[in-house]
Amino acid sequence: MLDPRINEVQEKETALSYLREVKTRFTGNRKVYESFLEIMKQFKAQHIDTSGVIEKVKELFAGHPELILGFNTFLPKGYEIRMEDVHPQRFAPRPTPAAPPPEREVQQPKPQVEFDQAISYVNKIKTRFANDERVYKAFLEILNMYRKGMKNIASVYEEVALLFRSHD
Repeated sequence: MLDPRINEVQEKETALSYLREVKTRFTGNRKVYESFLEIMKQFKAQHIDTSGVIEKVKELFAGHPELILGFNTFLPKGYEIRMEDVHPQRFAPRPTPAAPPPEREVQQPKPQVEFDQAISYVNKIKTRFANDERVYKAFLEILNMYRKGMKNIASVYEEVALLFRSHD
């Protein structure tokens, strides 16, 4: 069994990394960062519940789905924010047109599709390793180092393969 202190340190590092990301993202709008800190203070003081903090974070970070979904790291089981919660219009059933839509309507921006797939994959990993947070946290750290330019994609593939090797 893992030393609880190690898990606590990892959780603090993940929380600090998320806070740094929020602060960096809103460098030009410090009010958003300060509002986020205020929301977290209200939540910690139990002035708002888990559902309330989720709604406030979704509202505050509207237009930044990666920050909204990244907030999952801090939520208890059963309160996970899903992609369809962030982009409900994408998942709503659409009527089938009589004729195919014009070409410009068919194409979606490739980066958004890739982002959605990446978030979906990360959420699958979180679910798969719900009982082994060490693996999930290590996976997030590998991704974070890639995001910061400290790892190239080849080393990410290699390290993730090693991390998941014994977890069939």
